[in-house]
Amino acid sequence: MTRHELRRAARKDTMMMSRSLSLGRRGLLLGTGTLATTGLLAACGSEPEPPPAPPQGRPLEAPTPVQTTEQFSAIVPEVNEAVVTADEARDAEELAPRVSGSAADFRKAAYAMIEKAEEWAEDLKTPGAELIVPMTSVTEEFPRTAIALVEDSVEEDGVPYFVVLQQSDAKSPYTSWGWAQQAVGIEMPMVANELVGAEQVAADSEGLVMTPAEALALYAKVLTGGDDQDPDDQLAPNPFQTGTHERIQTERAELNAGVDQDEAATIRETYKVDDSEFAGLRTDDGGALVMGTLRSTRKVAIKERATMRYAEDNKYTKVIGKREFESEYIRTFGTHVALYIPSADVGGQVQPLGATQTALDASGE
Repeated sequence: MTRHELRRAARKDTMMMSRSLSLGRRGLLLGTGTLATTGLLAACGSEPEPPPAPPQGRPLEAPTPVQTTEQFSAIVPEVNEAVVTADEARDAEELAPRVSGSAADFRKAAYAMIEKAEEWAEDLKTPGAELIVPMTSVTEEFPRTAIALVEDSVEEDGVPYFVVLQQSDAKSPYTSWGWAQQAVGIEMPMVANELVGAEQVAADSEGLVMTPAEALALYAKVLTGGDDQDPDDQLAPNPFQTGTHERIQTERAELNAGVDQDEAATIRETYKVDDSEFAGLRTDDGGALVMGTLRSTRKVAIKERATMRYAEDNKYTKVIGKREFESEYIRTFGTHVALYIPSADVGGQVQPLGATQTALDASGE
């Protein structure tokens, strides 16, 4: 399947999700708004009742979202505008205040790469300005978390992004520290209708098949060491993992062409979770949709008396300034990921939902 076909497939899934909301049926991502539906059915089937007694005080109410669709509709374009402006100027300071944390750090590193090799600009991933699905929270405590599914900035055959939005305190604006591009061909969980909202989930929240922190750690282990790191088969297959491992195997074969495996050089990419960034919301089935940040180092270790040499420059060697290495060849990356974690009652595998990876640096000697 080509890249354009993948994008069309993801867009088709999103259109199905949008239609399901208007029909009031179970959608791809949006819940049905159970409170409103139940109330309507009860009203249709009940006999007229006497008027209620005058209120004696503030009635108990269900929690309501602390964010509104109107807020999302204003914030998402501002995130997009900040990224587009910064990309045009190649200046990470233009990202503030709407883009912060690792998203700003990754962009700053990417601009440094672009300065040495212009073709890196083609790899920049940018969420668009159009909101598709707002995922709101009913949690009043700070930091407040929301997740927005937004259009791709690529107008034709774009693939949507999950965008983290967090507010640290009452005086601070909502900012985004990351976005993960939706995986194609992966069934998405249902989240609460934006009018109902959802409970925020912490990294150590229980009641799930594993805590979010454990799920992110498992994903990092499997990305690093393969399926052997998941003996209980708790992690579902996903395109980012498949693509990552295919690239590693291809590069390993190229490095050792004409010799036994790993005789000339070894290659290994190690992923670690950045514990400073986390966002999570409860899904309709009691599970959780969570987002986090991974950092990785891909190292080629060259065997003694061997030399690794590229016949022509590539994007990495242009950054390094050389294309011959006798000891090591290192590249670093930052990745934002989205995962679905089922509830302990429902059970099932942790499902990666999306990822966006940024190359941060390259070195070698």
